[in-house]
Amino acid sequence: MNLHIMPDWHAYSMTLPEFNDTVHQTQLFLSQSQQVELILVDYLPQLREILSQKRIESAVTWSAYDLFQRITLKDEKPVALADFSWPDDAEFIRMNDRIEVWVKNTHFATVWVQQSPLMRFDRIDLLTDDIRRQELIIDDRGFISRVTTFNDDNEPIRRDYLTPSGGVAVQEDCVSAVVTTQQTWTPQTTFTNMAELVAAGLAHHLKSVPQNDYLIVSQSEMTTFLIHKVTPKQPVILSYQTERTDRQLEQHVPLQISGNVDFSVIDTPEQAEKLSAQSEQQSTFAIIPPYTVTARQNNVAVQPVATIYWFAPSIAMADFEVVSTLLASHPNVLVLIETTQSHALFDAMIEAASKTAANAHGIIDVDSQLAYKTRFQFIASQNEAQKMQYMANSRVLLDLGDTPNQYLQTQAIAYAVPQINRIQTAYLQPNQNGKLVTDRSELSGALNFYVDDTHWVSDVKESTHDIAAEYSDDMVWIKWQQIFNKIK
Repeated sequence: MNLHIMPDWHAYSMTLPEFNDTVHQTQLFLSQSQQVELILVDYLPQLREILSQKRIESAVTWSAYDLFQRITLKDEKPVALADFSWPDDAEFIRMNDRIEVWVKNTHFATVWVQQSPLMRFDRIDLLTDDIRRQELIIDDRGFISRVTTFNDDNEPIRRDYLTPSGGVAVQEDCVSAVVTTQQTWTPQTTFTNMAELVAAGLAHHLKSVPQNDYLIVSQSEMTTFLIHKVTPKQPVILSYQTERTDRQLEQHVPLQISGNVDFSVIDTPEQAEKLSAQSEQQSTFAIIPPYTVTARQNNVAVQPVATIYWFAPSIAMADFEVVSTLLASHPNVLVLIETTQSHALFDAMIEAASKTAANAHGIIDVDSQLAYKTRFQFIASQNEAQKMQYMANSRVLLDLGDTPNQYLQTQAIAYAVPQINRIQTAYLQPNQNGKLVTDRSELSGALNFYVDDTHWVSDVKESTHDIAAEYSDDMVWIKWQQIFNKIK
């Protein structure tokens, strides 16, 4: 079976996609020995790193921009400063994240260094009179792939997409959006915008894809436009993911399922209800989570400190007061709060409460106050690997949002970590692998149940083992096979 997947990696030209349905679907299909082709409609100069870091480098790739830019190179090729032409009297000043190039006491260029996971150059800014004039994007195969030219107000006015030899393959007018190009696969030389050119390139590629192969498309505004424009002959499965669809629903973007789509996959039952309510067309769909569950070892039994991992993009004051009260009476409890909200107000509350924090001997001193404050840790948004690491050492997952984080819920199941939610989801069986607190008055009791001792460990392990079996690689793959069989 050949599976062709079109990702929604529109925002990931220079970074790695996290919590992305395409990445996890590709990992799943490859683990089941399926032939996978990624149909890439986005400009991705760091693609090789994306594939490697996500362990999907064995997938075949077709790139619209490789077609446009006549790129046949496959392997990564790091570049050095000496690979570029610099003025003879250029001076190089190395900093943590960049190298500044100065010529005759004038800032000539900035070479930006990608920090993680490898030290490499990913772009160069050329300046005149301290104003950025051009941005040069370096493809990880070792050449300058795109040049963007800016006006005095730092607004892009032109983008040139280059061949590996440095010729201009595609020129985009950033003001009018008109694209000019010379391609061997089409006689058309002018397109209204880049999306039209991408659609033409995609239609050209799909002619070579067998009509009985499956095309799995990550739903987004861009991919929906392409499916409408191209009308593939292959069966199309549209993959909805909550993070994308919620954002589009907030912007009142219609998500009606097109007649060009044969089947739809939605990641949660809750999201299926949302999409059904806003769609005039009822479509055949299945609920398949993007994340599978593999049982892992939790270190809770050997941890002297009980860690509450609180996922809270937005922190409710009443919830924070409950957690603070718990920590005041449990000196062995630490709370990690993953949030994007400003926490200055909560820092002030912690500081004030620390003034009366005593040590084990009932003495209030500088050390006891510091010990209290350090038990509240605010952390920025975490990636997949970081979330997994935290789950391996957490006593309980606290997520009181209207849409509990699906990835964290699956990791809590994998590590047999009980979870406390305000919303019922398929990943929570109340009083088995966690607590459902529909009323705020229940929150304190639920937290105390899990931090007072570990009498619940064996029951949670047993219940999460049963839940994990439902979301294993094999079970999720069976759900996909059922879709393929229905389309046939």
